[in-house]
Amino acid sequence: MKKLNNGFTLTELLVVMAIIALLVSILLPSLARAREMAKRTQCASNLSQIGRGFYTYAQPHQGDRFPVHMGDTPAFQATYWYYRTTQPPTMASQGPASPTAELWMLIRGKNAAPKVFICASTSDVPDPAKDALAYYDFQSGVNLSYAYMFQHNGSGGAPAREFPLSTSRDDSTLPIAADANPYVKGKVNTGLLYDRNSPGKGNSKNHAHREGQNVLFLDGHVEFAISPDIGPAGKSTVTNHGPNQQDNIYTFVAGDGTVDPGDLVCGDMLIRIGGVSDVCLVP
Repeated sequence: MKKLNNGFTLTELLVVMAIIALLVSILLPSLARAREMAKRTQCASNLSQIGRGFYTYAQPHQGDRFPVHMGDTPAFQATYWYYRTTQPPTMASQGPASPTAELWMLIRGKNAAPKVFICASTSDVPDPAKDALAYYDFQSGVNLSYAYMFQHNGSGGAPAREFPLSTSRDDSTLPIAADANPYVKGKVNTGLLYDRNSPGKGNSKNHAHREGQNVLFLDGHVEFAISPDIGPAGKSTVTNHGPNQQDNIYTFVAGDGTVDPGDLVCGDMLIRIGGVSDVCLVP
């Protein structure tokens, strides 16, 4: 009797392998997308916790103020990671403003933990400080994934808006924090107009393909915006304006306080707030 061969032929094996490869190629993008959406949701949750930390911090402070070290800043200066071991100034003449040191005030006050300031979509890591009271700022850019409202005005002039942020006096729809600024922490330097017209649309670099950014508003809610022009609405004579006809949260206006269409980058040193509609989130 002839012995039957129950094994697979080479052709059959190749067909099975091709089917498996096809299925993997179909499933992998969906799995990657699902992972990114989960990270995006966690990022939004972090910002929501930061918002609650702002309100908790503000309660015992006069005027319900959010974290801020001073009102004016000399020559419109801003810096980051600068006050790690040095106490930030309380007067403009003593040194530049630091939004990162202001965010660290939540950690010093035990209103938020270092890990809350890390977006899961990035390669950033929580600040290594064992004792938050030993420091006044984050150690470096890899320890902070989010941008905070620049609450300062140049010295010698009248404030363009009420500083600092208040839980009771400001517009509840004002963006106050978001995924990191693409032009400061993200180091995008291709030019504003080019970047706004690119596939990245001027969005933060925190999330895959620069699809958008999570934004925290003064009233405490968080939403994922597919464009950076999500600040207060208003008039603008500049044709290069975002699709929403609202303020660009990552730039500042070069003018008389009209809505910022993305004129000037909120740079490492120069930030000149233009008016009540001008939001500038850094770094």
